[in-house]
Amino acid sequence: MIIYNLFPLLTGNVRDWTPHLQRAADLGFDWVFINPIHYPGYSGSLYSVKDYFSMNPLFVDGATPRKQAAEFKQMAKGAKKLGLKLMVDLVVSHCAFDSELIAEHPKWFKHEHGKIAHPWCMEGQKKVVWKDLAQFDHKHTPDKDGLYQYLFKVVTHLIGLGIEGFRCDAAYQVPEAFWKRLIAETKRTHPKVVFLAETLGCSPMETAQTAK
Repeated sequence: MIIYNLFPLLTGNVRDWTPHLQRAADLGFDWVFINPIHYPGYSGSLYSVKDYFSMNPLFVDGATPRKQAAEFKQMAKGAKKLGLKLMVDLVVSHCAFDSELIAEHPKWFKHEHGKIAHPWCMEGQKKVVWKDLAQFDHKHTPDKDGLYQYLFKVVTHLIGLGIEGFRCDAAYQVPEAFWKRLIAETKRTHPKVVFLAETLGCSPMETAQTAK
């Protein structure tokens, strides 16, 4: 795999992606990785997903999810004609702190001191907390299947848009059982779909564990 990163905040609307896709093809790339395309939360971060089934209005013109999907599919067809496969970020360890999922399914989320927990990481000796994010509780939620089924629908939705690969964001923060089930069930109907684990910031031990 030779992967070109098309960062959508730099390239804008999908109707304007053709020159970038052509450049990737001309340079010999066979995959194009796109950062999250979902509707974001109040922070505007691409990784703070508010609605998984609507697209970021910066990238599409359509007023409805159906029209948005049609625009993206048209771009995906053009990429395929150029010999390119599309990959997107799969964000399943967290969502936006202002997502309606929190009110609809509060048990899907990790809680600390009676409040929804924010994901965090250590940067040297400093703890960095992403306050615009809400942490899914894959390990301890009493509704594991409900959370899984929702996120499986997200994957199916993205495949329907023309996506053939997933960069699994913060893969090491999601349990092994979830990935095994998701990958196996996806490949039953879409055997050529590719899953890659993002391990940026992992310790060597975490990276080795994720690789298993």
